[in-house]
Amino acid sequence: MAELQTRRLLPRVEGTTIDVDAIERELADLWRSSGRFDARGVEVALSRTSVLTLFVYAIDSERAEQAKELIDQLSGEHPSRVVLLTAMDQKAPGQEQPAAEVSIQCKLGVAERYAPCYEQITIGMPTNALDLLPSLLIPLALPDLPSFLWWMGPPPLDDRRFLRVAWAVDRVIVDSLDFARPVHDLVLTRRLYDQLRTQDTILSDLNWARIAPWQEMTARIFEVPQSRWALDALTDVWVVSGRFEHRPLNPSQALLYLGWMGSRLGWEFDDAMSRPEGCCLCMKDAAGQRIEWNICFEPYAARLHGHLLSVRFQARQGSEQATFTIARGGVERGTVKLRAQNEQQVLLEYAFHHSLFDLRRLLVRELQTLAADPLYEAALREAEGLASVAKQWLE
Repeated sequence: MAELQTRRLLPRVEGTTIDVDAIERELADLWRSSGRFDARGVEVALSRTSVLTLFVYAIDSERAEQAKELIDQLSGEHPSRVVLLTAMDQKAPGQEQPAAEVSIQCKLGVAERYAPCYEQITIGMPTNALDLLPSLLIPLALPDLPSFLWWMGPPPLDDRRFLRVAWAVDRVIVDSLDFARPVHDLVLTRRLYDQLRTQDTILSDLNWARIAPWQEMTARIFEVPQSRWALDALTDVWVVSGRFEHRPLNPSQALLYLGWMGSRLGWEFDDAMSRPEGCCLCMKDAAGQRIEWNICFEPYAARLHGHLLSVRFQARQGSEQATFTIARGGVERGTVKLRAQNEQQVLLEYAFHHSLFDLRRLLVRELQTLAADPLYEAALREAEGLASVAKQWLE
């Protein structure tokens, strides 16, 4: 797959002023003046293709480079106008003043004379420029198309200006795996979710999508006829997440997973207590039976910090007992394995590769719909309440 690219650097801006009209003029001029021939000298028809506007705010240059790679991978599935905003520390040695660059990126198949193209706008931003963002997002969004803001890095959830930034788009994408204070920020996420809904802006969390395989496996357990009884007879659940040294605990996946189960099954919070390397959240099911939900952490590599490593359910009804385990396996723990057994036999074994480490896959899922996810909303409400009572042990 060959690429056609044409770029133009806009004149440097003074202070924090970004000339949006100049950006649009430069893009229009690029479309008029772009060459129509590929490296072989064959004339190519360039097609301006956009299905949405994707704003990406990277809190540092490292994330900005990661974003550029992902944007290039996404262009074939979601050709869009992309605006990459990179926070720049103007006090740091070697950091330049804010600048803007516009480009047209085209993908050309072998022996093809048609090239779908998308616009990319790159803008360097001062690190304290939250006030400036709405004045960029609104005019740079393509009319009559949905607009997304993907915030790469810890979002400033406790800054009131962030709400105005989020209101400027149709959907905001965050990642609770990146939260600076995961338990505290999960509480703020629920508050932000409700505030955004008043203006029809949807908030989503990439971390919610990561637990989809665990939800699927959980459903498989209790779909087996021999184990359906256990859903109403759970006594203990042990959830283990990865923890990399020197990083704060991140129980976001565990809390969202519990929030999902609790909201679906009508569980209610009873009390909480400390556990070694975690805590125990005691729930009651619809019949008033107590379920101890233990959240623990296991030292592991940075790649799996905050990720679920295993879930073990224990159920007891009279003399009948059963254990159900979902756990990562393999060298890189990229395979999720399910094993359900009672005292006499193995009831179910199943395994599949967990591919949701891939940010591109996660983003594709997010960009495919504008509708709110009612399951996420319900799980977030439950998780927020549980985070509030468990923060003394999980922060």
